[in-house]
Amino acid sequence: MLKHIDNIKSQAMEECFEEHCEVLRALSDKTRQEILMVFVDAKEICANDIAKHFTLSRSTVSHHLNLMKRYKILHSRKQGKEIYYSINKFYIKELINSFLEKLDSYC
Repeated sequence: MLKHIDNIKSQAMEECFEEHCEVLRALSDKTRQEILMVFVDAKEICANDIAKHFTLSRSTVSHHLNLMKRYKILHSRKQGKEIYYSINKFYIKELINSFLEKLDSYC
């Protein structure tokens, strides 16, 4: 009986952490970590300037930026033909706080 309860609890915990895990998986990539480091000196950077920091193709950098935007790690805004990115600090803080609260409730 306890094993069954543990399995149900484990499954519920996994479902609650699904969003958190997706974002953490997105941030586990070395290139995406390096992209975040580009924002250390600037609050907002255009995609072309971000790409200049890498030897990767512009389309590869764009792929990483789009993925980070999809997981709400980055904000973006378009100005003319250029796209500007910034870190979504509010969402990241909320995600971390939510993760800790859920962790406390299950442990």
